[in-house]
Amino acid sequence: MAALMLGLDFGKTDLLISLWNEESTCAEIYNIFGTKGDEAVPSMVIYSEDGRLLIGKEAVEYSLKTQTSGITALYGQKEGEEVELNGMKKTVEELLSAYLDSVFSVIRRRYGGALIARIGITGERLSESEKERLTKVFERIGYSKEKLYFSTHADAFLWYELCEGVAGSDTVKNQAAMALDYDSKGLLCYLLHPAEEDRGIPYYLETADYSELMSGGLASIWQEEERYGCFSRMTELALGRKDAARLYVTGLHVETPQAAEVLQQFSRADRRIFCGRSLYALGACYHAVKERFTKKVIGDGQIFHNVSLFAYKDARNGLVPLALAGMTLAEAEGSVQVLLDDTLELKFQIEDMRIRKSITCAFRPDDLSERENRTIRLEVALQFLDYSTLVIKLRDIGFGSIHPPTFRVWEQIVQLGRGQA
Repeated sequence: MAALMLGLDFGKTDLLISLWNEESTCAEIYNIFGTKGDEAVPSMVIYSEDGRLLIGKEAVEYSLKTQTSGITALYGQKEGEEVELNGMKKTVEELLSAYLDSVFSVIRRRYGGALIARIGITGERLSESEKERLTKVFERIGYSKEKLYFSTHADAFLWYELCEGVAGSDTVKNQAAMALDYDSKGLLCYLLHPAEEDRGIPYYLETADYSELMSGGLASIWQEEERYGCFSRMTELALGRKDAARLYVTGLHVETPQAAEVLQQFSRADRRIFCGRSLYALGACYHAVKERFTKKVIGDGQIFHNVSLFAYKDARNGLVPLALAGMTLAEAEGSVQVLLDDTLELKFQIEDMRIRKSITCAFRPDDLSERENRTIRLEVALQFLDYSTLVIKLRDIGFGSIHPPTFRVWEQIVQLGRGQA
């Protein structure tokens, strides 16, 4: 039996689906309705007069025909929230479970009862709480946590580019790509950079949030002239950060003739511009098929720096890795124990993998000079407060009965820039 991989992009009022089957060479947007222009499935559920649960396009048509209200927003809701439909109380999770189960049933039937092996999931400003809520929804309809692959829009963009874009094609290698995500809250910019030297990490992703400059996004601007003026200014601002070879523009009001006219001013012979949100659904699908792709990249929510300690280990001097670029903030909180030998100073190498430059940082704890050599034992711990602020902590853990532990802690804050601290 064939196995399918799906990519789902949850919007506020609809769902976009992409699919990969065993005969595929690439992910494709899946049209559940079979008619051009109807790729997105409305996130609407409604009960008919005879008690049948209708979803998607059928629910919209029934609502218009009978003037009956349904539920149109299933994504991003508070967990456990109850709604009433035709006198029946249901939680939003119950309705979303029924909605997804119905959608998946259509897909499986069209592929002869095929198994859905993995599901890549993304959505507008996907939060940890929403991931937990969606995980429970999928488990309710028989899809375990191990089959689910969550990614933010930024990471879905990254996966798409790794497989189909500037990072996935030798013909456009070492060029930057940018996605502008105009959503219901404002503008997010995702920028995929080539590293200056490809030594293990050829690309890294940076994000910028311009929402504060937009006062609620394009959706909140009702006058067309003002809306597209804002669209032009924000696009120019984002492109001022990096000369991108590929530009994706997604969101409400961007697939219109007026938006196309605005984007023409940013068009060049060496820059391709794409409109539409399909890359997020496609990127989510590629995430679910991720074992095919082995390129090492720094994605959304990951640190840009390698942090190592100069130390004597295994009969030689060298660097002991403490944190590696590509780790999350939580993963980078490592620690190691050291014994000082003929020195009261610890040295760290901090390497910025975006530009392949490193600096040395020295840390000398005070009030330890009275102790004998090789009797100062410390615990060295790292903590990234954010992607540009590193805290190095030293803790006195003593040396047996000779010097009992005081557990005193020394801290040094290192501000991380591009190749400097």
